[in-house]
Amino acid sequence: MRADTWKNRVRLQHLRTVLAVARSSSVSRAADVLGLTQPAVTRILHDLETELEVPLFVRTSRGTHCTPFGQTLADHAELVFAQLDRAAEEIREAREGLSGRVMVGVLVAGAASILPPALVRFQRERPGVRVTLIEGTYDYLIPLLHQGTLDFVCGRLPAYRYREGLTVEAFYQEEVALVTRPGHPVLTQEPVSLETLSGWPWILPLPDTTLRQLIDNAFLDLGLPQPQVACQSVSVVANRRMVMDTDWICAFPRQVIEPDLAAGLLARIPLAPSLSFGPVGVCHRQDVPLSRAAEGLLAILRTKPVADSSADA
Repeated sequence: MRADTWKNRVRLQHLRTVLAVARSSSVSRAADVLGLTQPAVTRILHDLETELEVPLFVRTSRGTHCTPFGQTLADHAELVFAQLDRAAEEIREAREGLSGRVMVGVLVAGAASILPPALVRFQRERPGVRVTLIEGTYDYLIPLLHQGTLDFVCGRLPAYRYREGLTVEAFYQEEVALVTRPGHPVLTQEPVSLETLSGWPWILPLPDTTLRQLIDNAFLDLGLPQPQVACQSVSVVANRRMVMDTDWICAFPRQVIEPDLAAGLLARIPLAPSLSFGPVGVCHRQDVPLSRAAEGLLAILRTKPVADSSADA
């Protein structure tokens, strides 16, 4: 007997028959359970024994009992049907959005404001769904979205050059907060302008990011030289630490840094007018419908900006 031949020829009815006979120790009772005739059950067992080249059952006056070979096949048949039951359950849960996974691409603004509370609520409502967050810039995330690796991307909406084939949905307008450590000398100056700030070292985002372009354009529009670059970084964790320990200035989406401002760990520079970071929301592929689970998370995300609308106005 070749394993590949056996795999191709065996049928679920064969495994059901073996399992029924093994459980009942009787061909007649197994036939009743299966809705078959006794000769049909006997023929199936004979065909299996011929195919496997081993005896599966021994017939005695006390019934039909498994040989060691038959018990091995019956044990594996139990596993097969248990796996099939599990597959059907997982399909049902996935169809109803109660299981599966959601892959979300995250930019800074989306990660720090609307996503965390949405994920907490989503986990309570659908604990069987696994959510994975992948952080990066649009240069990294948009290709993953088009490849199908991501269900959607959350954060500042992409520039128009990235939007081909995507559906975009704005939730709220985010503004930029320029921050430094509490007690920084610039906080005592009135009024504060970009010209004042250009004399201090800055932590700037990478050149190809929207936030960096926004800052560069703000200085260019006023005919000011670009500020001194102490470091280029898009790491929120590293940038917070460096700002706390130095006299450097850093720009963050406001909601990203709001908890640190409220706790007095960082101070916001009172620049007027403030810089607008632009709309924050989600984007996903037009040609591929979202899974029920991804739709569920997106529905929760849509409710969050409503609660915060007064703060973002």
